[in-house]
This record gives sequence, C-alpha cells and structure tokens, in this order.
Amino acid sequence: MIEAAHLTEQQFSGFRHRTLEPADLLAVDRHLAVCAGCRDRLASQSGAFTETSALRTLLSEHLDYDQTVAAAHGSAGAAIQQHLAECAMCRDEVEDLRQFRSELAAAPGKVIAMPSPKPRWRILAFVAIAAGLLLAAGLTVFRQPGTPVAQVRPAAVQPVEAAIPPDQLAAVQLALSTHRLERAPVLDGLITKRGVLLGAPGEPKSFAVRAPVGTTVLNSRPVFRWESVPGASKYVVAVFDDHFQKVAESPAVTAAEWTPEQPVARGRIYNWQVTAYIGTRTLRSPVPPAPEARFQVVSADTAAQIETARRDHAGNHPLLAVLLANAGALDESALELDALAASDPATAQSLRQSLQAIRHSAPRP
Repeated sequence: MIEAAHLTEQQFSGFRHRTLEPADLLAVDRHLAVCAGCRDRLASQSGAFTETSALRTLLSEHLDYDQTVAAAHGSAGAAIQQHLAECAMCRDEVEDLRQFRSELAAAPGKVIAMPSPKPRWRILAFVAIAAGLLLAAGLTVFRQPGTPVAQVRPAAVQPVEAAIPPDQLAAVQLALSTHRLERAPVLDGLITKRGVLLGAPGEPKSFAVRAPVGTTVLNSRPVFRWESVPGASKYVVAVFDDHFQKVAESPAVTAAEWTPEQPVARGRIYNWQVTAYIGTRTLRSPVPPAPEARFQVVSADTAAQIETARRDHAGNHPLLAVLLANAGALDESALELDALAASDPATAQSLRQSLQAIRHSAPRP
C-alpha cells in the first residue's frame, strides 16, 4: 500500500519503464486511479499531452473554401481565428490565398497558378496511424478501475478535391485579375434590341417577363417566370423556335411561372411569350418595343462540364460563376456571385457589375 500522498520519482520511473514488481505496479495503478495530480504529472513526463493535442488538431474539421477566403480577407470570426491558431495546415492555405491575390494585383495580365488544396489524405493517414499508436500504448494513466478506456474515433475521411482543368483555371484567373467576365459569343443571338416582335404593333403597355431572357440555361425544361398582373385569372405561355413555329404551350396556369413537362431541344434558339387573361381582356408580354424573350439550352457537353464542376468544386463560387458566364448562363452565374458575396463582397460586386454590362450590351455586328 502506498503511504505517501503522492508517488515518488522512483515509482514514476518504474511505472514508465515497466520495471515495477507486480505488487508495486498494482499499488501505483490504484493510486493513479484516485490521484489527479499524479496522473497529470505522469502524462506530462510521458509527452501524452503534446501528442493528444496534436492528434486533436488533426482530427478536427478544417476550414472550407468560404471560411478560408474570409480569413484571407481578415473578416473571419473568433472560431475561425481560434482554429487557425491551432491548425498549421489551414494557416498555410490562408497564406497561399493571400499570396495569390497579391500576385494577381501586382500582375493583372499574367496567368498565375491558383493555390490548390493541400493533400489532406496524407494528414488523415497519419491521423489513423497516430490514433492506433496511442491506443496500442494503452494510455494506462487515464484509466480508472471499472471505467472503460475512451475510444479515439478517427475523423471521417473527406474526399480529395479534384484538380481544376487548366482551361477552367486560366478562365477564372483572368476574371479575377481583370475583375471582368467575358461575354459569351452565344449571347449575340439571344440579347436583342428593342424592336418588332411576333405581336401586332400598337398593343397597350404590358407586363415584364423575368426569365429566361437573353441567356442560356442548363436545364432543358427551364422554368418560365414573369411579373404578376393584378386582376389576371390565368396565364398561358407559348414557346417558339427560330422559324416562329410553336414548339410548346402551357395549360392555363394561375401562378406567375411554368415548367414544361417535355424538354426542348438543346442548342436551338427559342423565344417565348406569356398571355395574361384579365376578365375579357388579354395582355401579352413581351410586345414591341420590348426586346424578344430569347433563350437557348446549352449543349449536353457544356451542361456536363458545369455539373462536374458543381460536384467537384461546390464551394468555389468564382469558378462556377465564370464557367456559367462563359456558357452564356447569366442568371445562374448571378446566383453564384450572390453566394460569393457572403465571403468576398468586393470581388462579387465587381463581377456582378461586369455581368450587368453584358446583359445590357448591344448584339455584336
């Protein structure tokens, strides 16, 4: 039985090196079960605090794209700052992004390699090994009689982010360095001037159509939206191809939107009108002098490339905004810029202004 209030240095040494006699080992083990001071001293001498602290950092969740951007801009919250203080890998990623933005500002016309995420699979592999070693060691110092040893649960392995294709990477670098989105050539046939449309001239001022207008869409069953008309009891949408042949028509709907049941062909230009029924009167939109409501469904290859980018880089809003704008999908590009504004409002604002300029630009001759 141990008479002293705490273990002696000789007992600590014998316990660490496993040289105690069985009876002495049992006595020391019983003392450690009830004496927090001796447990802490033994853990400190064995380096367990340092190892478990490092392991806890490795097992914690790392910053996502938006949090990394916020940290690079100096707008991160206290929780993110605390994580950066403990996680060298996330600090490196924040510093890489800061360096990338500095290089863009210093050389706006130069193609600069965008920082890529660190290979976290190696870190996670190390975590698994470290956890196994700590469990193998037994961590006897923390065990109390009758209490099972706490099990260390390895972190869920996150998939490695796919590399961004070189052409997509160059496109997003150009947009970030020039603060401008490129005008897609397909928009030349979709953004029209104010002029004559299908309807007869002289109709009264009508209501506005919302979308899709002057843009491409990814979905071959696009959602048609328009402004509600006070007093309207129903609406009917008609879709025409570039030969003015009707290819789709809605039933009478009461909401200010409609999704066709059947897809329209990809790669063809369409225009559409909606008719509002107000008692015995009808109003159509758009009508002259408003421009035609034209749209096009992107090709299957383009849609697949963008969907792949959305799956592999869901949080990379600058990349997705650029890819969508380059495909002419202005409405969907604007949604990505809205999401980007939460973490990088300055970049989102400059690219949004560029997008608005594209919308209001005249067709190229």
